[in-house]
Amino acid sequence: MPFPLSRTELEKEVKTLFSNGLSGNVNDFYSWVFMETQRKFKDNPNTTLETITSLLEDLIKDEIITTNPLDPREYLLPDTSPIIRKMGTTEQFVILGALPYNPMQYVRARLDYFLKRNGIQEELRMDLCIATVEAVENAAKYGDGGGVEVIFQIDKHKTFSIEMINTVKDFNLEDDIQRGKFSSTATLMRGMMVMQKLFDSVDLEISDNRKQAILKATRKLT
Repeated sequence: MPFPLSRTELEKEVKTLFSNGLSGNVNDFYSWVFMETQRKFKDNPNTTLETITSLLEDLIKDEIITTNPLDPREYLLPDTSPIIRKMGTTEQFVILGALPYNPMQYVRARLDYFLKRNGIQEELRMDLCIATVEAVENAAKYGDGGGVEVIFQIDKHKTFSIEMINTVKDFNLEDDIQRGKFSSTATLMRGMMVMQKLFDSVDLEISDNRKQAILKATRKLT
């Protein structure tokens, strides 16, 4: 039986997504509501795509959110929104890595918002978002679909760092090497070349029992 999510609870959940810097189309927000409900209550909500669409339109009327003038299908938070929250130099959150929840767009949007609020220029934001999406895609592709812990930080030396921790599913190492998924060190997944190009440092550690992957990467912002 689906988890009963009232209109008030649904509105609160969607507003939280926006206040965290999320932007996307109605399908994105639909998948993220499902992700958050599944993560918190281990069940799917009883909401529909039509309900999400109606709620987003109401939030536009109330001037809480707006649409992208270049793409009216994209919903985002305007600078004048009353639900903008204070943004520090560290963000930490947990997502579900399963692809139906669109974790790549979730992290990309949240990272871009975090960097923008911290005064980082667009070109550098784009590089960091591209590299980070590669990391999230790897976590989704090789993970077990469960929780992925993500930490963004900008330190006092103006160095951006990201840490991502997730559980990996079982794999046959020799078969994966033959298919080109891993290097001979068994630590580099496809997509690492992009990350190595756009980050200053990248370290990926897979625990001895191969059940947990920890990615750490940094990039100087000045």
